[in-house]
Amino acid sequence: MLPLFTPEGERSWAGSSWDPVYALPESAEDDSAPGTVFTTESDGGAATWVVLERLDDRVRYARVAPGRIAGTVEVRCRETAPGETEVTVTYDVTSLGPDGRAFVEELSDRYDAFLEHWREAILATLGGG
Repeated sequence: MLPLFTPEGERSWAGSSWDPVYALPESAEDDSAPGTVFTTESDGGAATWVVLERLDDRVRYARVAPGRIAGTVEVRCRETAPGETEVTVTYDVTSLGPDGRAFVEELSDRYDAFLEHWREAILATLGGG
């Protein structure tokens, strides 16, 4: 399950707006190796990501959107039964200005719906939704 939460793995379910660009193009070969740097563009603007940690059951990223937010994102996967995985996603985000405050408030208010969207997209990709 963890490969779905690597930069390249997310391409399979996150839609066309998820398009990581690597500081070193060869980094795409092992896209979740600690130290890998990539950027993304979204409605909220440009963000720079750094892979901080990758273990068998989790991956952790630093994410900075200049003038907006900075923080970490961690995804942990735990097999609960054969063919079933519990995924825990933790965002630790600090606002860097007014746009960032609005983002943090919206993320907090809509976090459950945000993760439900992830769940539905992943299940549809895996053929279970």
